[in-house]
Amino acid sequence: METNILSQVACKGGPSQEGGDSSEALINEIMMRLPAAVAKEIFGFVISEAMAVDTGWSHCLALKKDGSVVGWGANNSGQITIPGGLSQVRTVAAGDQFSLALRKDGTVAAWGRNNWDQTKVPDGLAGVKAISAGYHHSIALLENGRVVAWGNNEYGQTDVPEGLEEVIAVSAGGWFSLALKANGEVVAWGYNGWGQATVPHGLTNVTMVAAGGSHSLALKSDGTVVGWGLNFYCQ
Repeated sequence: METNILSQVACKGGPSQEGGDSSEALINEIMMRLPAAVAKEIFGFVISEAMAVDTGWSHCLALKKDGSVVGWGANNSGQITIPGGLSQVRTVAAGDQFSLALRKDGTVAAWGRNNWDQTKVPDGLAGVKAISAGYHHSIALLENGRVVAWGNNEYGQTDVPEGLEEVIAVSAGGWFSLALKANGEVVAWGYNGWGQATVPHGLTNVTMVAAGGSHSLALKSDGTVVGWGLNFYCQ
C-alpha cells in the first residue's frame, strides 16, 4: 500500500506529454494519504543522509554522503534502478524518465529511458563539472567552460551555440537550454514557443539560472529574480 502511494507522488508535475494534465487535487489527496511513518522516513533520510537531490517528471534522486545514489518514484523506464557499482558520485540530475550522475572523476553515468539517446553519454566525455537533465536531453558543463549536449534535438536544444565558452552553469529545460557565462550573461537556445529562450534585453549580473518546462529564471547579484517564458500560472 505504501509503495503504491509513493509511486504516484509526482516530484515534478505538469502537463502530460501525451496531452493530458496532471491533477493538483489528486496530488494533494495523495500527499494527505501518505502515511506519517513513510513521510518521516523519506524526509528523515533526506535531512540526515542526502548531500544533493533532484526531481524528474515523476521520480526523485538523492546523492548520499558516501557517494552512492538512491531513487524513488516511478520506475517505468528504469529511471530509479541505479546501475550496479555506481559510486563516487558528486551530483545527480533527473529528467523525464531518465537519470544522470556525475562522478568525482568527471565522467557521467546515465540510465532510464533512451528513446532520444538522452542516456547515451558521448564517447570520451570527461572533465565534466556539472550536469543537467531536461525532458529528453542532457547537458554537461566541462571544466574548460565549454558545453556538451545530447539527446532529443527536435527544437535545437542540443545545438550548443558556436563559440559558447566561459560558461559557469547550465540548466536543461523542457525543450530548451540555458547557460550562464562568467561575465554574468545568459545564453539560451532551443524551443522558444513561449519566449523561454528569449533572454530579456539588458539582463546582466546573473549568478544563477534555472530552466523549467516552458519558462526561465535568473538570480541576479543584487538578490532580485528575473523570469521569462510561459506565464499561464504566473510562474
